[in-house]
Amino acid sequence: MSNMKTNKTPGREFALKFLFQLFLKENTELKNQYLSNSIDASELDLSLAEFKESYMAPDDEHPDNSIDDSSYFFACKLIKGVSKNMSSHEEILKEKTKRESLETIDKIERSILLIGTQELIHHDTPYQVVINELVNLAKKYGGADSGRFVNGVLDSVKVKTK
Repeated sequence: MSNMKTNKTPGREFALKFLFQLFLKENTELKNQYLSNSIDASELDLSLAEFKESYMAPDDEHPDNSIDDSSYFFACKLIKGVSKNMSSHEEILKEKTKRESLETIDKIERSILLIGTQELIHHDTPYQVVINELVNLAKKYGGADSGRFVNGVLDSVKVKTK
């Protein structure tokens, strides 16, 4: 069982924090390039490396943030996949949430849903593991109903993809 998990949790959490900080920086060039999949691969690598450096710098709020190489590799795969498949993922999520725009969804929840959609469609992780992990991240970082919302949406994404 521990083999199945090759602990991807830190990678998912890193990917969540990267996407979240991207969405927080309203109307920056990087966000727009990322959302339109027009970001240059080397620019994305640089942005990931810079984020990793700040992520791992100890501060009062995050005294023990760290990420090992395999988790960072997995996080980068997720983030690059979300960027590459952003428009199709957003269409799926708009349909599943019955919204015309994902701008109305909390940024944490939107980030988690994009990561979950990417992993459910393009990775071979068992869907129960993906949903459970992302619901836990939603409960940890989101609002009171985030876990339930993420669970419902990703469960319906899973049905579409399997």
